[in-house]
Amino acid sequence: MSTRQTAWAAVSQQAHNCQAPSAPLTSEIDRVRRARIWIARQITDGEEWMLPLLQRFNTELAKLEEKQDLFFQAAEIANHAAPIRAA
Repeated sequence: MSTRQTAWAAVSQQAHNCQAPSAPLTSEIDRVRRARIWIARQITDGEEWMLPLLQRFNTELAKLEEKQDLFFQAAEIANHAAPIRAA
């Protein structure tokens, strides 16, 4: 394998590793979504006192999704930059 190919493989691996931090975030987003569904069902069953809780979970979900979008954006930038650095 040439030096260029070795460098390309190393950079590609580094860029691929940039996506790893989003995995726990995805499970957290799923957990919040499941909780929101449960809260929404409780509210429709007459538990109006849970409305502030739904609002809190909506805010939390928005923050988590924004953070996930930033992770995806960073990974995309890193993956795009990998061929440039290897060249």
